[in-house]
Amino acid sequence: MLSDCFADSQLVDHRVFLPVLNNNGKGVYFYPRNINHLGGDWSSEKKRIQIGSDFPDIYRSNLANNIETVLVGIYHYFPDGKNGVTLFVCFSSNTYSGRRTHNSAAHVHTIDLQNAQKNGVYRRLDKSGNEILVLDKENFVKHIDSIRGWDEVPVIKKDREVLDYLGEMFDSMPRYLKGIDCFREMMEANDTTRMNQGAWEGWYYEFFVERYLHEHPTGNIVWWSKKGNGQLDFDLRLTYEEWFYGDMKSDAEKNDVQGNLKENIDLLVLENGGRLWYIALNFTPEKDSDHGYETTRWWNKKLGKINNLMSYCKRMKYAIRIHKMDIYEITKNTIPYLGVYHPSPCDGKERKPKYKIPNKMKEFLRIYERT
Repeated sequence: MLSDCFADSQLVDHRVFLPVLNNNGKGVYFYPRNINHLGGDWSSEKKRIQIGSDFPDIYRSNLANNIETVLVGIYHYFPDGKNGVTLFVCFSSNTYSGRRTHNSAAHVHTIDLQNAQKNGVYRRLDKSGNEILVLDKENFVKHIDSIRGWDEVPVIKKDREVLDYLGEMFDSMPRYLKGIDCFREMMEANDTTRMNQGAWEGWYYEFFVERYLHEHPTGNIVWWSKKGNGQLDFDLRLTYEEWFYGDMKSDAEKNDVQGNLKENIDLLVLENGGRLWYIALNFTPEKDSDHGYETTRWWNKKLGKINNLMSYCKRMKYAIRIHKMDIYEITKNTIPYLGVYHPSPCDGKERKPKYKIPNKMKEFLRIYERT
């Protein structure tokens, strides 16, 4: 099947090999495996490929000769009972190159296959941070040819550029942030909206990102945060697609990711076929109550609340310790994995429903992780 995809394919050690296309590329050596059900007590949704004990040696030998070893799972099924569909799942080869066990396996989920069948391309990270790239035949050929020296699949190439940029941004952020220090930065910048908010961790994250975009301009992202009539209320606008936005989220570890207004996301994703990226900080908080309410008193005093120095004391964080940045992608195919919640009433008035990413569904929406 692999040899049918490429006119210049060769057989090397009974496996398909592709020579380089130009000086910018590599040779490609396929290490193919059929995708099967896990078996046993596992649900039918979970599938895997078995990796032979010879894979690490093959990978290292090819690496020394400028040859990319592509660990690929092949899945063929009949979604309508008649017309067959073939999908190719490219796993992170370097992840498995150090494993000697004969029973090593790489896993994929039915959700991944369904999303690729609908879109032609689907990418996410598994629980271990390994990229799973699922492609139909047309995009699989383009992806492999990009390794060999031709241009990468456009959407994948542009996304990688932006993900690299966001990764560099995250690398510049301190991993331990104290509330007083963050409040002070926002006050010195005269950011009156954000410095007045007790939930400083999320507001400082927005402040930090907006400042970074100003100091490190890119044509791919602009700070958006529009709230006018008819304008979508998200933090970022990704400019290389018409309906592509991003939003900053800061959430404690193992919590659901609380999202935006349901009507906003429905308009973007369902009505206009757009995409939304949640760029989420994963952190562990330190309560201000464990530090004698130092941050609470300092903040209220700075804001002139002399008669109420304990305002917001029960929810104030003294500091946060950042573990990683996760990026989740919401599309018309993944929106069914979201949950809906109703925020608490404000001043006695009901608030509009919002989407959330349930903690158990993060795995299937995560496309990037940076520690």
